[in-house]
Amino acid sequence: MRPALIFHFNSRPQKPRKVPNELFAKAELILESKKNANVLCEVLEMFNKEEKNYTPLLLTVELIFTSLLKRGEMYEQGKGTGPDGGNPGLIHVRWLRENYQLAFERALACMSRGEESSRKQALSSCLKMMAVEGENPTLSKQGIICFPEWRLNSIFEVVLDPEQSQSVFIRYIESYAEYRDFQQNALKVLADMKYNKSPSEVYVQNYLDLFDMIMKPGLNNKERPKQPERYHEKKIYPEDNYLIRRDQMVSDIFDPDICKKYINRCWGFCMQWPLRANEKNHRRALVVLVDRIMPYLTKPVLATDFLCDSLDCGSAISMIALRGIMELVTEHDIDFPDIYDRLYGMFEPDMFATRSKRRLIHITDVFLSSTRVPEAMIASFAKRLARLALVASPEDAQELLRLIANMLHRHPGLKRMLKSDQPAILFRLPVQNVPQDPYEMEESRANATNAIQSSLWEIAALKQHFTPEVCASAAKVLALADSGAKPPDLPPSLSDEMQFEGELKKRFKTIELNFVYVPPTRYWDQEDWKINTFWHLIPDFK
Repeated sequence: MRPALIFHFNSRPQKPRKVPNELFAKAELILESKKNANVLCEVLEMFNKEEKNYTPLLLTVELIFTSLLKRGEMYEQGKGTGPDGGNPGLIHVRWLRENYQLAFERALACMSRGEESSRKQALSSCLKMMAVEGENPTLSKQGIICFPEWRLNSIFEVVLDPEQSQSVFIRYIESYAEYRDFQQNALKVLADMKYNKSPSEVYVQNYLDLFDMIMKPGLNNKERPKQPERYHEKKIYPEDNYLIRRDQMVSDIFDPDICKKYINRCWGFCMQWPLRANEKNHRRALVVLVDRIMPYLTKPVLATDFLCDSLDCGSAISMIALRGIMELVTEHDIDFPDIYDRLYGMFEPDMFATRSKRRLIHITDVFLSSTRVPEAMIASFAKRLARLALVASPEDAQELLRLIANMLHRHPGLKRMLKSDQPAILFRLPVQNVPQDPYEMEESRANATNAIQSSLWEIAALKQHFTPEVCASAAKVLALADSGAKPPDLPPSLSDEMQFEGELKKRFKTIELNFVYVPPTRYWDQEDWKINTFWHLIPDFK
């Protein structure tokens, strides 16, 4: 049993702003009567004459065919005899379908030429015609509402340009990724597209950006219905967010399990490309893997090689890969024997110039949160962080002191490093009658630095810092040596206080007042000071 189609007979269409009166008059003639069908050919021929601004033509074509789709004038209602069915109405319907396909191809071609504004309008027109075609299934013989994924496939083929970056189009498509049916069908289209064995760097960049855009809203794991659905059963889903309105039961309801299958297939394509050949694509692939894809991988172990190779690259790429390794360790119980040595080697003065420094500090706090980590290794991290705090900015120094306080709280045996009488020696110089610092800064193995035999004299030196916030934080860390029942509540860093969003959320309870200015009569406040007899202010007589 097939559901009945409901066609919309609208009144006179509204004129878009950027459509000239001449083009709008032609659109009205086409929509008024079938006798004016030849005018449609004239409109389509105008695409060959234009070179830059295609926006008026695109809006006109969009207006014509969205109106025809809503009115059901391209729906085959019956069959006749002969090659064309022997039905004049059927011949006109097939002619409209051919011109609709031609108009859609012309709009796709405009995405690669002309002005940037007209290229954006071409993408917008294609997506709108695709949505109207899905809501009004006049091109389908069964008349079932479904997502026209073949249209989306042709759009993605243009977006995945091997020679030109399509970031402008991808940012525009991002607004459609919030719809469930668009997200599922977009992943299906990406997974079913022809695999490119040797893509260009621009193609890989466009693919990763598009993949990231589709995965940005995430997947909502709602329970699937226990009983199988049928097409003729009418059911409304008010909780689902669909681009194509679902007034009747359809076959492409959102399914998170199907989306996960498409995600793993798309990521399998990416893993066969030489991502490390381009640093930008390498970093982009890591961000997509760590932020979007990791929760949906069926076999997360297969990502270990890519993450370990990225960890050896250094700079920001290593920090991003460290986030993925942390998830594999914490969520999937995967063992990395030398992960602590690699993490220890990342703390260099160069880390303060990267954007991921706060993320690195957070990940280090998670890795060192276990009480089963040896104290010698924790002492090496604490000593290294304290040494870096001497040369760091006030904001970064406070973050490092906060992390050191957490280490000392979890491992109380290391508080003896705060009570030691070790002198403040930055370099291991052979000075007579002065003990040397046993800590070896150049050692790459965290267990072999002899930091546990040293002291945290760097924190005592930070009490003399030029900013009061760092002085107060260092004093609270040193207070752990005496009592220290819990980690001290260090003041927030300056960068946190200066965030613009935080300032906007503050509620000012004090009101600034203007006080009356009282001119001074002497240099010194106390009247009985003897210096007032030698110094006095001469009034200005004018």
